[in-house]
Amino acid sequence: MKMNNLLLITSLFLIFSCEKKTRLVDIKLLILTPKTYYEIPVILSGKIFEVGPGGLWFVLEDKTGYIQVTTENITAYLPCMQKGKEVAIIGKLKQFKVHKYFSIQTMLRCDN
Repeated sequence: MKMNNLLLITSLFLIFSCEKKTRLVDIKLLILTPKTYYEIPVILSGKIFEVGPGGLWFVLEDKTGYIQVTTENITAYLPCMQKGKEVAIIGKLKQFKVHKYFSIQTMLRCDN
């Protein structure tokens, strides 16, 4: 199962990197070098650590750190918005005042 997920993520990464230069990025890299990633679509992969009220946001954790992800009130993602679910998402890094967050555009993968 994990091998299939890895192959899926790798395939999606290759497809999107060829077409739109979208690539898989560690959260730590996103946070430490934000100017490189603002408003550029990237792929994040990790585990949902916390879910906000009504599923308006969640905190995504990978091996390098955490970031808040806003869902822009897209209800299609609600079934995947559960603590402990493994997800891969495409979105963009944004900032409001000093708060950096990730705005989801597409859910690529949702596993237990």
